[in-house]
Amino acid sequence: MGETVSVGCRGADFDRPTGFHRQMKLDGPTNHMPHIFAAAEQLFVRHWDGEPVRSVGVSLTQLRPDGEYQLDLFHDRERERKLDYAVDTIKERYGSAAIIRASSLTAAGQAYDRAHKIGGHYK
Repeated sequence: MGETVSVGCRGADFDRPTGFHRQMKLDGPTNHMPHIFAAAEQLFVRHWDGEPVRSVGVSLTQLRPDGEYQLDLFHDRERERKLDYAVDTIKERYGSAAIIRASSLTAAGQAYDRAHKIGGHYK
């Protein structure tokens, strides 16, 4: 589990470099993807200048074992943890495209297509 989410972005224009790198501390350590994604999205939307983007990077730091966490009255961390492990187990057994978000099945979705590639190339 990690406690700090970092987002870095580089602009697409090589002649006029733009971009940012920002980070924020979460309320507590987590490895639950929706929490990490929400923090990364918040940072990106807050600091993006609206120009075309060449690359985006997201990282999670201040890591610790997932068995050690502060109890929380408002979040059922144990339920989230079991859900994440179940999803990981299914993906390990049946492949990364076994469970995907419904948005990945739209024309703009990429997860299903990328699951059949290695390094951007078909296996």
